[in-house]
Parts: sequence; C-alpha cells; structure tokens
Amino acid sequence: DRTTDPLVIRVALRLGSDAARDRVLALVTDQKQPEKIRLEMLAILQELGESNECLDTVLNLVDKSESDAIQRAALNLLSRFSDEGITARLLSQYPQMKADLRSQTRDVLLGRADSALVFLKEIDSGTYPPTEVSADQLRKVALHNDARLNELVRKHWGNIRAGTPEEKLAEIRRISNDLRAGSGNLAEGKLLFEKQCANCHKLYEDGKEIGPDLTKANRQDQSFLLVSIVDPNTQIRKEYLNYILVTTNGRVLNGLLVEETPASVTLLNAKNERTTVSREDIDELKASPVSLMPEDLLKKLTPQQVRDLFRYLQNSQNSKP
Repeated sequence: DRTTDPLVIRVALRLGSDAARDRVLALVTDQKQPEKIRLEMLAILQELGESNECLDTVLNLVDKSESDAIQRAALNLLSRFSDEGITARLLSQYPQMKADLRSQTRDVLLGRADSALVFLKEIDSGTYPPTEVSADQLRKVALHNDARLNELVRKHWGNIRAGTPEEKLAEIRRISNDLRAGSGNLAEGKLLFEKQCANCHKLYEDGKEIGPDLTKANRQDQSFLLVSIVDPNTQIRKEYLNYILVTTNGRVLNGLLVEETPASVTLLNAKNERTTVSREDIDELKASPVSLMPEDLLKKLTPQQVRDLFRYLQNSQNSKP
C-alpha cells in the first residue's frame, strides 16, 4: 500500500502491520514527499516507542540537507532515546547547525547526565565557549544532582542558584530606582514583551498561556509587578506548579503538569512543548518549589529597556500601541 494517510497508517500499526511500520520509515526519509507528510510520520514514530531501526532513521534526519522543521522534529524524537550513540552523532553535526538547532541539540544532550557530561567536557576542553549554554539550560543541568556536572558548572559559570532574599531585595530596589529615573516607550515595550514574556504569558491578544494571563492581573501595582518578576517563586498558584520528572532511563524533564491519566502524564515546558510519558517509564515525579519562570529576566535589560517593558505591562487596552 502506498498510502500517506496518517489515520490509515495508525490503524494498520495498531493491527500489528509490519508493512505499515516500514511505510512510516520510508516516508520519513523520502525527501520527495511533502514536508507535512514527513512531519506527520515523525509524529507517528513518537508513538511507536524506541527501536534501533527507528533510531537510525531519525539520526540520519539531523543533517544540514534536511529542513529546519524536519531536524527540529527529529531532535524532539531523539530526546526520548537513551542510546549512547546519539551523543557522538549529534556532536559531529553540532558545528554545522544553525543557532536555534544548536540550542535544541543542547536541550537533548543536557537532558541526560551522561550526555550532559560529554558536552560540558567539550566546553571544559575549549571546543565551545561557556556562553554557548544558556542560564535556563544550566538550571536543567542542576536537576541531575550529579557531582561531576556540578563541578564543571561551578568551574565555568560559578554557582547557579536562586538569589538570596537580600539579593532579591537589592535587585528590587535597584530596578525601582531605574523606573523612577525616566519614562518608558510603549511601542518599544511591546517589542520587549513579545521577545521576553509572550512565550509564556498573554497580555490582551498577544502571547501564550503557559503562565498566568496578565490581562486581568494586578499590573497597575508596580511593586507587585516588580516582585512577581524578580522573585517568581514567592507565590506559585497550584495550576502553575513546575514539576520535575525523571524517567527510568535517566531523562530529566520539567514543566507544568497539564494532563494525567491512569497510563501517562503530560508536561508542558517553557517552550510550549508537550511531552507525554508513560507511567511505567516514570522513576520520579515531584512538584518543584522553583517556578518555571526564571528569576533573571530583567538583568538582561538596560534601565531604559526596563522602563519600556513596564510601560507596556502597565498600559491599559485603550493605549495599546
């Protein structure tokens, strides 16, 4: 059968058809097929679980000859595998990747302690600079609670920890002074919101709802808004608790617990990506006291940018730019 219909193929797979499985693998690798079909087949491969045949096929898709969309889908699928050969293969492709694909590749490598150690040793040897790894990715490394990884992190990045209450208070005072020093630009603030906040928060018609919708939040209270940004762990509503999940093969995930069934749980991470894990593959699942929202968002901004962002966050709908 030469069908490309995902529904037909899924039904055949449930009936145990080896031919349907072969068809999926053939469509995934066929560059003459429309990208939409290949992405649908990659989604089906996610449902099939781990196999050596599947792994080899997906690894071959992480190549500059493939589109970014195909490579992103392949990397997402590879994050579910625990095969040691993945690390070497991804590192061989890493130097030729675009920045966004490199970031996703780091997410895959840093998701397991063993592959994270290999990548951090690449940084330790000078192959890549420490700036290659984002603060958010370093926080994920800390979730492994591995002494070898912690030593390398301290060596190249210092202590990656939440700020003390005194440090947070000093930061709030500093930003308060910056906010009083001038006025903000509404249009520039909107651009900053779209870059810094909209991936997780919605304000009016803009953004996503991973975190609370800011439209009806107490945004006119500047002190409340400032504390919520500088210290997001102060108060975390139950529906926005950050969960840490460790699989039986050593993968570490974190995100909001958006769905639970007797057979599986689904987490939603800060990149708006959903990951469903079978309960039989879960070694540990626990709520974290640390918010999914990072603490250092404002540290990356200049005083004027902070004023611009707050100008937009505190605007009324009538004054939308």
